[in-house]
Amino acid sequence: MNFRDAWRESLAIYLLLLSDPGRVLRFAGAPALVLAVLGLAQMTRSQGDGSGGTLLLFLSVLGMVWGLGVWTVRWSRFLLLGEDKAQFWDMPFDGRNWRVGGILLSTVLLSGLASILPASVVMTLLASVTGHRLATNPSQGPADAAAMASAMPDWFFLSTYIVITLMTLWPVARLGPAIGSVVQDGKFVMGASWKATSHLGGLPPLFALILVNLPLQAPAAFFWLTGVQDGSIVLLVMANIVLSITHPLVTAMTALLWARIYGVAIGPGLTPVSARDSGLDEE
Repeated sequence: MNFRDAWRESLAIYLLLLSDPGRVLRFAGAPALVLAVLGLAQMTRSQGDGSGGTLLLFLSVLGMVWGLGVWTVRWSRFLLLGEDKAQFWDMPFDGRNWRVGGILLSTVLLSGLASILPASVVMTLLASVTGHRLATNPSQGPADAAAMASAMPDWFFLSTYIVITLMTLWPVARLGPAIGSVVQDGKFVMGASWKATSHLGGLPPLFALILVNLPLQAPAAFFWLTGVQDGSIVLLVMANIVLSITHPLVTAMTALLWARIYGVAIGPGLTPVSARDSGLDEE
């Protein structure tokens, strides 16, 4: 995959979803409603006395794993196997959905942890340069950390967020296509996925992942950041409502992107091995 392929695949995914809104609504279904209710309950509880917050947080994490699994399995199997049986009120709790959701969440969290060290090195170098320029008298030695942080320009914190996000998404973009094997009850073929996305350092899959995520994530992020800054409960509620709508769509487009990469670049290379192993077993 190159950057032109990434652009074409991302555009094709948008067109696929726009061509059949009924399927989008049916595949999102009741799980989207359940997660929306959990999100609102957790937010209103945090604004109140805080009792029951731990239970709601636990349920929200479980719901996140379950929702990721349900939507990824539905859209991946639709593209790879032509499976189109899901109904709006279906509430599947089978092990495949939990396994897929758990693998996806674990991959994101581990990638985030792995990105801390290189991101810290990059931002420390940038902070040293920026802090040196902000210091009134560099010969006095390093400034107080809190004073240095308050003196940093806004672009520094924005750059920090962008660097950490990109370093987190890069391994996710390269390992994510392996989920195409898991949705078919196979193994999480990380090595095959990493090798298949190695062209141009894995940047085209990262570019495609950003294209199918950023446009829909931006509105909810705007409402949430503005609501936190202004202390507005109305904006926070709006952020939760928008997120409830966009989260199933983002998951669907990510699943379709990874299923497409798996079907073209990973799956065909795994099929001969499976056939060979099957033949050995028969003998």
